[in-house]
This record gives sequence, C-alpha cells and structure tokens, in this order.
Amino acid sequence: MRILALLFLFLPLVVSAQESEAEGFTADRPGATTGVEVLPKGRLQWETGFGWERSRISGEAATTIWTLNTSLLRFGISESAELCFQAERLLMTYGGYREGGFANVAIGTKMKLFEGWKAVPVVSMQANVLVPGGKDATFLPEVWGGQLGLLFQNQLTPWLSLGYEGDLLWYDDSRPMAFYGVSLGFQLTDRLLLCAEEYNEYTRDGTSSWIDIGIGWQVARRVQLDIGSDFSLNHFGKYHSLMIGMAWQITK
Repeated sequence: MRILALLFLFLPLVVSAQESEAEGFTADRPGATTGVEVLPKGRLQWETGFGWERSRISGEAATTIWTLNTSLLRFGISESAELCFQAERLLMTYGGYREGGFANVAIGTKMKLFEGWKAVPVVSMQANVLVPGGKDATFLPEVWGGQLGLLFQNQLTPWLSLGYEGDLLWYDDSRPMAFYGVSLGFQLTDRLLLCAEEYNEYTRDGTSSWIDIGIGWQVARRVQLDIGSDFSLNHFGKYHSLMIGMAWQITK
C-alpha cells in the first residue's frame, strides 16, 4: 500500500515539545499537508520558500516551474484560531515559451477543535477562500473558489507523530477536487525533525499520488530552515522537484 511510504515523513517542526509550547512556534512547511497547531494569540509568522520543478508527465517536452517565492502569513487571533494569507509567484518555461504570474492565492483560517485525549487525535479545521485571477491569469482560477478540510494528529511516542488530513477544494468546475494525505514525523534531536508524507489528489480526470520528503532544522527559537522534495507515484522518474525555505515567527 502507498500508505507505507509514510514511513519516510519529514515534519516541518524542528523544535522540541517543551520549546514549542514555550515559544508557540509551529510551522506548516515543508510538505503538502497542514499541521494541526495554531499560533498563540497575537503572534505573527511568515513562512516562505523558493522551489524548482521539472516535469515530463504531460509529454516528451519538459516543463520547468520556478517558484520565485511562496509565502504564508499566519496571525493568531485567539488561543485556538489563526488567520492566514498565502500566495505564490511562479515562472514556467516549456517548449521555448515562458509565462509567469501569481498562483494559489488564498485567505482563510485554521481553528483547533479538540486538544486530543489518549488515542483520540488532536483535531483542527481549515477553511480558505481561493482568490481568482480572471481570464488572463495563467495560474489562478477564473472565479472564486474554496477549500474546507479537517486535520488530525496522534502523538504515538515522544519522538514519533502521525498526521492525516482530508480536504475538498472548489475551483472553476462545480465538482470539487478531493485531497487526502498522511504523514509521519520522526524527531531526531531537539532541533532536527525528519518526515515524509504520502498524499493524493482526486479530480474528474483521475487520481494523482505523491510522496513528499523533507527535513526541518530549527536554527533559533523562532526560526526554522527546511528543505524538501516531491516524487510522483503515477509517473515515477518523470517529475523532479526541490524546495528550500524558512519559517520566521516575527512577533513574540
């Protein structure tokens, strides 16, 4: 089963449990899934990165996408909820052509619903409004869209966590896209965490399945550096990527 691939998970947090609670530091990068934790009230955090993708999935001609910047701003509005704004700036080249523009622009929130108890997981919910770009936008939908998801996490041991997530996303088509991901995190040291996740996207055109591998290193109490890569399970060897980034908690 593809779920076995989760044994390679890299969680985007590189802080010990004690420091995380003390500082309120939690990062939602690297990786496709989203963590259950929210920022404490009044905290502002910026998560950003740069990436490279090269794909031959659609044909013999290679498509290269440079993520010039991907940014996520998070602000804690209560002890159980935060506001989020995200956007990406992409540059795509294929067959001698070049196109650029914004992608994945969204405004939303993440709320913790349940703190967890014994075998019952921590539960959070995320909801986003997907901002359109009109007919001339290369990477944005033409009309408003939305995302609604549930996030879960079990702390299996002091050094091993299991997370899983399910989402529905509405774009231009009235039929939503479904997303499901599972992740495992291995905390190697107080500041170094190794993770991997397996996630799937279900659309009217079929299912695409991926493995994401990443590592996070907390270089300071409020700063994390990370690196990650995705692998296509449907088209193994035809897709390569590399993403580097950081999470910086600006306010204490």
